[in-house]
Amino acid sequence: FQAELAEKGIDASRVAIDIAAHSRMLDGILPRFEAFVRSIRLNPPTIPIMSNLAGHWLTNADACDPTYWVRHLRSTVLFNDGMARLSLQPGQVYIEIGPGRTLSSLAKMQTNIDANQVINTLPHADDDADDRLHFLSAIGRAWATGIEVEISRSWKGRDPRRVQLP
Repeated sequence: FQAELAEKGIDASRVAIDIAAHSRMLDGILPRFEAFVRSIRLNPPTIPIMSNLAGHWLTNADACDPTYWVRHLRSTVLFNDGMARLSLQPGQVYIEIGPGRTLSSLAKMQTNIDANQVINTLPHADDDADDRLHFLSAIGRAWATGIEVEISRSWKGRDPRRVQLP
């Protein structure tokens, strides 16, 4: 199936976890997970968050409800619904944080998302690329889309020099 998807230009890889996330195989840990979530302070989001559980914006009530997070761990992910809602806002840039490009590939499947506005920050495990160079390239791509990038922090404590190029 992975090869069939690759022929269609869809990046897919096996998820390296011991259990099937969002499936009934998690039922045994849900009470412990809920007890843990109840033991921590939950706050309303300070930035808008798209809920993969609901496919729409995370509400303050859901963010602060331990049972929401239990349902989020166990229920079907509605990533496509959330991406469809996000893509209604033109000019958005989508940045995948972490290794690989699984979510980036799914985002590119939205018909009204420009592939140049989907950026993954680390290379795929099969890529023979330097993580740092890939990340710097991602920063450059983000800048090219119009995002303000504060790169001065990249050389904090160093002595960079401007070099004339032919």
